[in-house]
Amino acid sequence: MRSSLPLRGPLPCHHPVKPDDPDVGAKNFSPLHDDRNIEGVDAPPPIIHDNAMNEYTLRLIARARELGIETCVEFDTFLLKPEQRIRDLCVENKCGKFKNHYMCPPYTGSLKSIEEKLLEFRKGILLQYSNPLDVKNDAAGLTQSKLEFHEKILALEHYADRCGLPRAMGMIGGSCELCETCKVVTKEPCPYPAKARMSLESIAIDVMALLKHLGLESEFRPDRIKWTGCVLF
Repeated sequence: MRSSLPLRGPLPCHHPVKPDDPDVGAKNFSPLHDDRNIEGVDAPPPIIHDNAMNEYTLRLIARARELGIETCVEFDTFLLKPEQRIRDLCVENKCGKFKNHYMCPPYTGSLKSIEEKLLEFRKGILLQYSNPLDVKNDAAGLTQSKLEFHEKILALEHYADRCGLPRAMGMIGGSCELCETCKVVTKEPCPYPAKARMSLESIAIDVMALLKHLGLESEFRPDRIKWTGCVLF
């Protein structure tokens, strides 16, 4: 096991599930189905007025910058539209993670279930974190950078909770690397249910189009890795 990230939870327990149910992730264990022990969690999300929302945004951005995240851009969550075209790219399985990773499709749920969950959030902060490294040849450095970003996302979630946003949900860059091999392969529960997180790509979001809309750089550089994630609230 690789993870040394701080726990935050509880989140749903991850149990081995069958990937033939299109809603299996949303119903059983995915962070898109968030049954944390929050008072009133079964009730609709509280109404937060614009002035308070702006204050939350400013505080989260300030904390993100303290954590070394250089790009922080607020956006409205209606911009997050799960697309079948993006999901189909996952089904092609060029990365080898489809059906082999708890934080990837089909375990992240159907497009319909994702759309329904996203309706619970009004705002998001798009986050980008980068490190100089040889992207093609430094595999260890790549993994370390990804884990660093993952840790920062968890820290922002924890800060949002302290600020009065217990439903805030973070999304990491790339696939979760807390384990060297995801336990779904051996049909075991996820050992880090409070820390494992999905990416925007895993819920079928066109990240390149989102970056373009927000006026952010999406160009690949062989000498610098840049991870894109977000926090929704």
